[in-house]
Amino acid sequence: MAPTAPIPSFGCTCARLRKLTRRLTRIYDAHLAAQAIKVTQYSLLANAARGERTLSEFAAELEMDRSTLSRNLAPLVAQGWVGIAVGADPRSRSISVTAAGRRKLKATLPLWRKAQCEVEAVLGKTSIGELHREIERALGALPTPSGRHT
Repeated sequence: MAPTAPIPSFGCTCARLRKLTRRLTRIYDAHLAAQAIKVTQYSLLANAARGERTLSEFAAELEMDRSTLSRNLAPLVAQGWVGIAVGADPRSRSISVTAAGRRKLKATLPLWRKAQCEVEAVLGKTSIGELHREIERALGALPTPSGRHT
């Protein structure tokens, strides 16, 4: 087998971002544990609470594969926090947050805020602002799943 070329010293951007998100996830999950919810579930629930829409629309907003979204929503449906019903077209499915889901969001929001404050305290508000701006710039520069730039 031929030797492989060494990875440049700056490394893989995707791997570095995934490592960062795993570290951030551990902080948020530790805070949210008191409400028995993971930050990935909280994020889906909070985004779903922005209004009823089809699973396809929701998947497109999150830039997720629809089957992955359905799989990730399954625990939220099982907890009774999210409802999925037949949409306007019998082949489509509509997603909405239930009353129990709204209660869960209300109970979890203070814990999420504590996690957010911890991250800001560690990284600094200025750095967080710069990070958010750079993420938005990168999202605007990179193509969406449809191939368009935002």
